[in-house]
Amino acid sequence: MGKKSFYSILLFLFYISMNGGSYPNISALQGEALPPSFDDLYLKISRGNKKNETLSSRIYLITLNSVGMDTGSFPGGGIYSSAAAVSKILSQALEIPLKIPYLADLYDWLKAHAILIKKPSELISGDIIISPSSKDVQGHVGIIGERISERPDFAIYSNSLDSCLFLKNWTLSRWREYFEKDLKLNVYYFRLLKPLPQSTSNGP
Repeated sequence: MGKKSFYSILLFLFYISMNGGSYPNISALQGEALPPSFDDLYLKISRGNKKNETLSSRIYLITLNSVGMDTGSFPGGGIYSSAAAVSKILSQALEIPLKIPYLADLYDWLKAHAILIKKPSELISGDIIISPSSKDVQGHVGIIGERISERPDFAIYSNSLDSCLFLKNWTLSRWREYFEKDLKLNVYYFRLLKPLPQSTSNGP
């Protein structure tokens, strides 16, 4: 029996158990909603997969260990080095060579290789927050840290242009107040779910 067939049986039994032990009604073929497919069930379950949680936890742990990192020698001279600092942490977490010095390129890379988180309430430690630059305003990128209130609010770790160090220097509420409300920049949240192949690790 193949691996997918084995999991298909398990997921089918799981579906029945979640529906009071009843077998999917054939009347679904006559206009009612069909029972979920294997891929639908697998996707639903995999959203809570420990591998995903482990990668987010790994990014967060490396972030904590990177507090105080000197960014003065990074592209941008420590002032405009937020993308370089975050990509360095992601490179360590994913164990791939990843050097993205520009904010626009990192935003493009995240759109290609990460999933977009739509609501702040869905954030977890290790997610990425980014406000891409506009034509006239410099943006910023950081890593979501620990939850600090049920608002929800989180600590954010990023490059500090004042000290040229990687620090815990924002909260989610302050970030949105400054970048979204004051500077009129968009705020996006991304989550990396799995290590990436070497062949796709370096490009945006």
